[in-house]
Amino acid sequence: MYPSIRWSIGVAVVTLLGVTPQARAQSTSRLYDKWQIDVSGSVLVMGTDIRVDGEDGNGTQIDGEDVLGLSREKIQPRVSARWRPGRRHEIELGYQFARRTGEKTLDRDVTIGDSTYAVGLDLKTTFRTDQVFLAYRFAIRARERTQLGVGVGAGFFPFKLEVERLLSAGGSEVTSRNERTLTGPFGSIGVYGRFLLGDRWYLESDLRGIAIQIDRIEASVVEGNLAGRYFLSDKWAMELGYGLSAVTITVDPPEDRRGFFGKVEYPVHHVRLGVVLTP
Repeated sequence: MYPSIRWSIGVAVVTLLGVTPQARAQSTSRLYDKWQIDVSGSVLVMGTDIRVDGEDGNGTQIDGEDVLGLSREKIQPRVSARWRPGRRHEIELGYQFARRTGEKTLDRDVTIGDSTYAVGLDLKTTFRTDQVFLAYRFAIRARERTQLGVGVGAGFFPFKLEVERLLSAGGSEVTSRNERTLTGPFGSIGVYGRFLLGDRWYLESDLRGIAIQIDRIEASVVEGNLAGRYFLSDKWAMELGYGLSAVTITVDPPEDRRGFFGKVEYPVHHVRLGVVLTP
């Protein structure tokens, strides 16, 4: 396990176990709060394989971390809001930031779109893989201390890849810039569970996946989530969670062969620690 993740888990556990608030017991209501707003920091552990094809249909499959020097770990913010219009229904909308930069001297030739970069060139890369997510959950079993049901997820990844050729090693002067963007949609379907463990604790889990094709875009998605929440008071809680998202997107070229087409494989793990408001 990465050191930053071990450190984050340790801090979160000590924090959760160390608080001793005088909150009113919520044994019959915590699973059915009408609103929950979550703001957290996530330690992301990312991997990226990307191929950007040019007009001739050729492109190099690139490991973004090894070839372009992108960091594998990054602390990024995450926000989400849940609304429960009825006892069995829940809607969640959220945004996970994931933005990295890296500089690397190439140790082999790579082709990105219509540009070929030769071994020895110095490149600066900016890569944005934020995630917008929307989920609907329906509780088949809706008891006071247990929820079990099905969930449907949707969203998109607003990818942005920008590669700049630097004048010299460590320099900041740019001689050329190659930018590609893609709004990659995804969807998923699966199951979820919520379990009240005490007056202030509850555990939640989600597991969803799907393989879909929309127009020129083919995507496969696996999503998982496991989190515990501890309520400090009627309005505030702390959350410690782990999430997994593995997305593969293949984009066929359009007729005018403009924009992004190629393939992106993007697995990411995250450990998050945050606060939850129930207004």
